[in-house]
Amino acid sequence: MPVEWIPLVGILLNVASRVVENTGEALRYRKKCQLLRTRVQIITTHLRALNEAQWTPDPLATKDTLECLRQVLGRAEALVASCLRRKKAFDFLKAFRNKGEFAFVDEQISHIMEAFHLANYTLLLLLSNDRDDRIFMNKKDEVFKHMSGLPQSDNMPPEKRKRLDLITRDLRAGSYLRQCGFAGSTSSGNRGQNHNDDPVLKKVADLAEALVEEAKAVRSHNKEEVQRVAQLAQKVIYLLPHLQPPLPTRNQETITELQDDLNGALQNIAQHRPLQCGPSALTLRAGSFRRQEAKRIAELGNSIEKGYQTLTLKVVQHITTGNA
Repeated sequence: MPVEWIPLVGILLNVASRVVENTGEALRYRKKCQLLRTRVQIITTHLRALNEAQWTPDPLATKDTLECLRQVLGRAEALVASCLRRKKAFDFLKAFRNKGEFAFVDEQISHIMEAFHLANYTLLLLLSNDRDDRIFMNKKDEVFKHMSGLPQSDNMPPEKRKRLDLITRDLRAGSYLRQCGFAGSTSSGNRGQNHNDDPVLKKVADLAEALVEEAKAVRSHNKEEVQRVAQLAQKVIYLLPHLQPPLPTRNQETITELQDDLNGALQNIAQHRPLQCGPSALTLRAGSFRRQEAKRIAELGNSIEKGYQTLTLKVVQHITTGNA
């Protein structure tokens, strides 16, 4: 069966490369362009991994996701191109539209990355437990719990709902990898080890759990950015048990950076939690300060997402090839 989504990867890598290059030359909205650049770089990492593996647990869902990504990157490229021009006098309407476009592109990238993360995690569990259906049935509940941690789907875009439904379908089937001849024997010897045996991984787990709990106290203060970071921290918690030796040693730098980012996000959210003391809670925090704070949380979220994605791909690579 031809893999129809593979040609799309090359096209998307070219578009992503142009977006990353142009964001570095932006004359307007430089901070927003920098945040966009980081997110597109994360997408590029995933696309390169797809291009190298030329395999995915659900080709139809992958092609659908890549088609959506093609549209989003096209809008991102046009948006960044408009930022290469200096602002003209009385260009207020265009500036307003650009702000809305940045928010839209960022939201769409979040939807697409969620599909990528979920597909990777599904693949990870299927590979890890392919040889034992009983273990897989137990682990399958973990994935559904992971999916239930996503934002409420009442207003979920149709394309995202379709992607998640396709992934869920293959997860329920549970036999796709076996039909393709994959086996998870490479990691079976370390399956029983708990990440609590590694002090560094335990520290990462503790920080991620604390961040998830801290985010629950957030009401309106930068809620969207905080909740995204909390969802990424929850993904990290689910991933850690799969970081079996020698992966922690080989990826020590990435794990250390992830630990620092989780700690930074936790400190930021805890330190700047809004005061609960009447009108002063509404007046003490200037709008410009809140925007800076939101930007910092978004930066940390991007960095956490990058670390999570890197480690997930390393685990999958280790299981499938024995090298990571």
